Amino acid sequence: MRNSSLWTGCVLAFTLLVGLCFFINTVSAVSGTDISGTRIIFPTTLSAGESDELQDFIRNSGSDSAGPFEVQYFLSADQDLNDKVLIGTWYVDGLKAGAQKYGNTTFKVPSEMKAGTYYLVRWIDPNGVVTNEDSSNNIQLSKTPIEVLANGNVGFEGIGTIVPSSVSPGIEVPVTVIVNQTLKDTGRQASVTLFLSTMSRPDISMIPVGILSIPEGSEEGEQEVDGTLNIPVDIKAGSYYLFTSFIPVDQMTGEGSPYTFWFNEDPIIITQSSQTNIESGTNTAFRDAAPDVLILDTEQPGEAFIGDSLTITDSVKNIGGAEANIVRVEYLLSPNTDGTNGRHLGWRTVMSLEPDQTSTEQKLLGVPSDIKAGLYYLAKKITVTSAILEKNTQNNVWVSNQPINIRYNPASPIPDLTHIRTVWPKAQPGETVPITDTITNVGKGCARDVAVAYYLSPYQMFDVATASLLGVWRLDSICPLEQKTNTTQVTIPSDLTNGEYFLYSVIDPCSFIDECDEGMPELDKSNNINIGRLYLGPCVLCG
Repeated sequence: MRNSSLWTGCVLAFTLLVGLCFFINTVSAVSGTDISGTRIIFPTTLSAGESDELQDFIRNSGSDSAGPFEVQYFLSADQDLNDKVLIGTWYVDGLKAGAQKYGNTTFKVPSEMKAGTYYLVRWIDPNGVVTNEDSSNNIQLSKTPIEVLANGNVGFEGIGTIVPSSVSPGIEVPVTVIVNQTLKDTGRQASVTLFLSTMSRPDISMIPVGILSIPEGSEEGEQEVDGTLNIPVDIKAGSYYLFTSFIPVDQMTGEGSPYTFWFNEDPIIITQSSQTNIESGTNTAFRDAAPDVLILDTEQPGEAFIGDSLTITDSVKNIGGAEANIVRVEYLLSPNTDGTNGRHLGWRTVMSLEPDQTSTEQKLLGVPSDIKAGLYYLAKKITVTSAILEKNTQNNVWVSNQPINIRYNPASPIPDLTHIRTVWPKAQPGETVPITDTITNVGKGCARDVAVAYYLSPYQMFDVATASLLGVWRLDSICPLEQKTNTTQVTIPSDLTNGEYFLYSVIDPCSFIDECDEGMPELDKSNNINIGRLYLGPCVLCG
């Protein structure tokens, strides 16, 4: 009997020891830094060899602040991450405990990447440079696949295209394409396709006029490839831009580059054939006797400050057959990629624009002082006031491909509130417990009518739709370098089941709630949320 009691005691002691070790491991897993991605804005279609931009949102849900670290982005052909390819890196200076941050990263898809479906991989290492060892703690894989389009010009880049300035329909026209071979042996035969378009930007309405093959096994350096263009018989007379492309027309999007396509800035004039002139008995003009103004390339900054100004370089061209009088260009900032709901920035007026004339001007535009911080797209609209009206107005609207990051100027007297320390409670369902919070203002202006709201949620990512409001701490004001501490009594809902929950201290909650207003101005809202944990139910050795 004594041996049996001794054995029972040993088993109980071993059980308690295992439970203690498991609890210690559990606690250590949630202590320290715990950085994860909350949201990422990423294109759904990419082209090999092209650059683009992503916007990433990360959060430190741990109890310790993280020092400088990297976030790396990969493309993987499968969910097992067997062959992942690095496309970009975001260097983060640091992230406080409970804080969140977002950043824009320019990335490039390798030109040799094969076409197909890929997954975006976000790899976070809070301890420094990312290693080559996979870890489920710092790897996040996109749920939606990304389509990568093939780069048809591996080892080649476009230089220019030589073609006559005036041609007639229904004939073959000599053309010379100049390309630069960047690899000694590409291992493949490349080709270029030529298109005609009435616009200086590619679209699906372009007219194919020929294909030229680049000889296989050519030496490195520039080479000229001769061929002919077949001008369709039924093409309308007028002014056309010649596009030369390494990729199909349905993949030609965005601004031109030597890795995808290029176009001749001087348009080709398509004349009426002599047979048409004889039948009509009139001298038909080369193009419609009406103005047609379009927007060419526009240089813009990557960021601008609220209430400040931004400088752009804008070019417009009259590709029509008549003079355009009083050409007005309106500039807007739009939160949408299609240019809708834009905020007016200013005007530019060109009193006269002759056929084939280009007007380029540097313009200083003011950013509205009441605009909300975020990513915006520059949009432009053309209005022509002439005795002869424009017949084609389809090219009178332009929207930038790359966004402008509109934010508050760090030198402006704007507040920036952040947490110093939050003492989270231990409680059970139905109990009323204190939350003691200390916040400060690290900005350069006083904040008025500040609210700090406390929420409880079963989810680690803050979402007001899944969180319960426990209480609010309201402050009349808090000025730069001032600290304020308050204890708020909150009641834990009585209907909660046992398990792990998350407590949130949210400074200026209206900044994170769609149903609320825009919140107060702040230099940085990424440090407005602090997160704690709450364990409900019995726990051996808790407390």
